[in-house]
This record gives sequence, C-alpha cells and structure tokens, in this order.
Amino acid sequence: MAKVTAAELVAFAKSKLGVPYVFGMKGTVMTLAKYNELKALYGALVWDSDKNKVGKICCDCSGLISWATGIIRNSQGYHDTALEVHPISTIKKAPIGAAVWQKGHIGIYIGNGEYIAEDGSAYGCRRNKLSKASFTHWLILKDIDYTVQEEDSEMVEQAKLIIDGREFVVDRILKDGTNYIKIRDIADVLRYEVSSKVEQAKLIVNGKEYTVERILKDGTNYIKIRDIADVLGYEVTSKGSIAVLTKR
Repeated sequence: MAKVTAAELVAFAKSKLGVPYVFGMKGTVMTLAKYNELKALYGALVWDSDKNKVGKICCDCSGLISWATGIIRNSQGYHDTALEVHPISTIKKAPIGAAVWQKGHIGIYIGNGEYIAEDGSAYGCRRNKLSKASFTHWLILKDIDYTVQEEDSEMVEQAKLIIDGREFVVDRILKDGTNYIKIRDIADVLRYEVSSKVEQAKLIVNGKEYTVERILKDGTNYIKIRDIADVLGYEVTSKGSIAVLTKR
C-alpha cells in the first residue's frame, strides 16, 4: 500500500474540519454501545456531553492521522516511531504535513504558522494558530511520504504588499517569477467583499468585469499581481517578497 503524501494528509485534514471529537474514536460513527465502552475504558477523558454525539462520525487527535493513513497509532506512538523529532521553535523548517506534537496530543502542520487537529471535545476538528497552542515538537512521520511532488512545488508564503505607502501582509505564490496574491487578502486591503465563487479567470470589481490570471490552490484563489495593478490603475514593481503599487 502506497504511503499517503504530505499534501494528501493536509487535504484530508481540511476535509474533516468540524468533525466532532471523542477520545478513542478513529473516524467512524459512534454508537451508544461504543460511547458506553469508551466511557468505561477512559472515564473522564470521555465527556458526559459526548453522548450527544451518538450517531455522528467522531474522531480523536491521533485518529485523524490514522484515519488518513489506515495505520492506527496513538499520539505517543507517532512520537516514538517518528523518523525525525524537532523542537517546535524550529517549525519554520518543517514541511507541510509534518505532525505537531505535545505529550498526549497531536496535530498536522499546514503552513503559515497554522495546524489542523481534533483539538478536544469542546472544539472538534479545527484549524488554529500554533501560537495559540502548546505543542512542544514537530515530527516527520514514518507513515507519510514527504517527497515533494512537482505539482505541489508552488508553496504559499507570506509577502509584503505596499500600496500608497501603506504596508500589508498577504499570502502569495511565486511561480516562474510571477507573483499571485490571495484574492481574499486583496479584498481585505481594499475593503471589498469577495464571493468565494470565482468563475475561472474573471474578476468582477464594482460591477466591472476583468480577465485575470489566477492559480487555484487548496480551494484558494491567487490572482496575478500585475493584473490586480492594471484593474486598479496602479504601477507595480517587485523586489523579492515585496510588491509596491503606486498610482499611475
């Protein structure tokens, strides 16, 4: 059986956002009998209110990864079988899809200082900032293929956008020397509302329709910054991760 790739693990985790947490569940429907069994086994780790989740697909933190791979391990088992273990202070060196770990808990690093995890009965499967969590290490898991696939080589990174002297931090993809900026970040900068339904390469601003180049990655649109500048009537100059827009 082929290993799950890091990109597939992240995509799987994103598809499970909102799945309820119950300690001991591994991504199956929880029956009343299963709830009673888990409550007898684990006591207070299974909340009384978890009984309200009977009939729903439920999962715990290690179960999210096990659900994706088909190989069941607990959070300590992932730590003990990891190919590499690093302090969380070096997370910037971690590949997308690395595990983030602390004793008794595990999640999945998705980049930009964020993770996805089944974060407990109060939260379920959620996306959260690492700065708001207490992970102590990141792991290279033996069950995951971290080989970078060509189609996954377009990494999302943060960049600085300067418009009329004001600085904004935005997500971008740099592809073949061209900057593509996350359209929701552009909307926030310009104080526009944006619909998630974007029709291929059409951008509609104040009722006017423009043809632009975009990259669609993990459900997020990134628009070519030179096209954005043309739409708004700006000149654009780029230097590394900084793009400067000035009125023509």
